[in-house]
Amino acid sequence: MARIVDYVLIAVLALLFFLGVVMLLTMTTPPDEPFTVAFVDAWTLLFLFGWGPLTLLYDWLFHAGWGMTPGKALLRIRVVRAEDAGRPGQWRTLGRAALFGLPQSVPCLGHVFTLVDCVWAGFDGLGRSLHDRATRTLVVRY
Repeated sequence: MARIVDYVLIAVLALLFFLGVVMLLTMTTPPDEPFTVAFVDAWTLLFLFGWGPLTLLYDWLFHAGWGMTPGKALLRIRVVRAEDAGRPGQWRTLGRAALFGLPQSVPCLGHVFTLVDCVWAGFDGLGRSLHDRATRTLVVRY
């Protein structure tokens, strides 16, 4: 559920990013080129680079700053270090966010990896997904 809330927020951010890119490209497109060129370029940039890096930044900044995203806060869960339940810190949250977010930039395969990553938590004794296992973090109730 937390990921669904976060994905809605990320989608809003992606839409704002997309609109900003369209406006920027429209302002810099020569007058003799049709608007559709800027529109297609913006979709291409968003498709190739938007979702993964946006997810990475969203996860990293929220987890590094507060140990939770807005979705996790609504469900009263947070990310901690597996070894001592302390705050994960900048580098660990960056690695966790990169392992979760960046694969989503790869068309189709990235989303399959993300699905496997999240489903993995159901088979792990501690409920950890692959990005949690790799970065030695846990998601716990508070």
